[in-house]
Amino acid sequence: MNDQTNKLLRLTGKDRDAGAAVLGRAFTEYELLQYYFHDETERRAVAVMLGFIELSVCLKYGEVYASSGKLEGVSAWLPPGKAPFGGLQIIRTVPLSVFFRFGRQGASRMWAYGRYVDNLHRKLVPYPHWYLQIIGVDPKYQGQGFSSQLVRPMLERIDREHLPCFLETNTEKNVAIYQRFGFGVVSEDKIPGTGVTSFAMLRKAQPREVSG
Repeated sequence: MNDQTNKLLRLTGKDRDAGAAVLGRAFTEYELLQYYFHDETERRAVAVMLGFIELSVCLKYGEVYASSGKLEGVSAWLPPGKAPFGGLQIIRTVPLSVFFRFGRQGASRMWAYGRYVDNLHRKLVPYPHWYLQIIGVDPKYQGQGFSSQLVRPMLERIDREHLPCFLETNTEKNVAIYQRFGFGVVSEDKIPGTGVTSFAMLRKAQPREVSG
């Protein structure tokens, strides 16, 4: 069976800034960021920086795709053994100037959240799996099927590898979307010290076909 990811545009380092800009626009109104950053201008800057960091790591250790050359949407994935990533991977992939600027923008507010989701990730899936690190569609293209276009080809490939896929989200709206792709909620809890809910979701490995 052909790898359907060839229907997508695989991004490289030269696309990192453009991809981060798409993710910044997609996540400016994300509930988690609204909790930590009340000012919209500050929140947009943080969203872009988060996108830049996550794309940097996934470009080196995983795979990053866009729906087309127009970059309507971007998704970033990490293969088995590469997630969750830590400080060493960030240092190896993100310019120190960017890392320090992110710190000045208030990244420390999210450290407790980062530790929480990483520990949860390790606890829930301590076995080989793919990880949907981040996916975002530019607001002007939302509701037009680009999320499905970005997700389905990778899930088809992951199914052929007979591996599970894991992700986290913070909105019930996203939970309903991912459930349509076969993900189920395996953990639902308030992030300590916040009013934000963390939904951990797993798409189970597809069984191997038994030949006659």
